[in-house]
Amino acid sequence: MAPSIFLLGLLFGSGPCLVSCGPLLVSYVAGTEKSMRQGAAAYFLFSSAKILAYLLLSLAVFFAGRLVIDRLLGDFSKYIFVSAGVFIVILGVFIAVGSRPEFRPWQLFYARFINNDRKSLLILGLVTGLLPCAPLLAVFSYLGLVSGSWPRALYYGLLFGAGTMISPLLALTICAGLVRRFLSDRNNFYCVIFNFICGSIIVFLGLRLFWRIN
Repeated sequence: MAPSIFLLGLLFGSGPCLVSCGPLLVSYVAGTEKSMRQGAAAYFLFSSAKILAYLLLSLAVFFAGRLVIDRLLGDFSKYIFVSAGVFIVILGVFIAVGSRPEFRPWQLFYARFINNDRKSLLILGLVTGLLPCAPLLAVFSYLGLVSGSWPRALYYGLLFGAGTMISPLLALTICAGLVRRFLSDRNNFYCVIFNFICGSIIVFLGLRLFWRIN
């Protein structure tokens, strides 16, 4: 059972999770001017937060059942979508325009969530994990049915999450740092344009959360 759950995580990490998380994380790593090593560290921090969300969902499905979780997500998801969308849009705007405006709240946000961005990565990982797609909910429902006890539900959730962490997305985040370094060696103008593009992608992904409310 355990090897098959880990393999299922591997498949999701190279498929649905790569598609849903890849554009957001890669744009964030590239736009925040991270090196290759920092990009890898950002990936593992983001993935760890996502695994924490998976563990919470595994326990929730085990104790409450799939139907109850679907109902709760249906009732409260719009508030989560709105809050996450606002945060991601603001984050994208900051990355796109940088820290140039001399507005005090702007500078404080930039310092806490861009320069020292562990909080941002944790929030992004938790939001991504707590707003799962239909296939992921099906996986957690299956884990809840076969686990038999809450410690085993946690164990299976951890195995699945560890599998998703072994993903091509790690290589993409490292390459994002490499592209940034390549541009920095040429012209600052290219870096400004690149930041704007990355920030715009993040803004677009944040706005998509508002569209999912309807």
